[in-house]
Amino acid sequence: MPDNLELIKFIASFAILVIFLYALYYYLQRVQHKFNIQGKDLKILETKPLGKNRFIFLVEAKDTLLLLSSDENGIKVLKEWKKNG
Repeated sequence: MPDNLELIKFIASFAILVIFLYALYYYLQRVQHKFNIQGKDLKILETKPLGKNRFIFLVEAKDTLLLLSSDENGIKVLKEWKKNG
């Protein structure tokens, strides 16, 4: 009988842990948009990973489009366009 009681305690504890982790995941998914770095005048339109710690970004800043690269050495402007209209 004591073995059954220990098993029930273990299953109950495990279930509570799973429910807690799911609730934490759900909460983090809901509040993630509050930490978005996009603003009124700056928008990251697209991000593409190129490798380990290497990315390329298409960014809109007011009336300018920027193609940026990011790696271990920093961020570089690859191309810049003025938006028409």
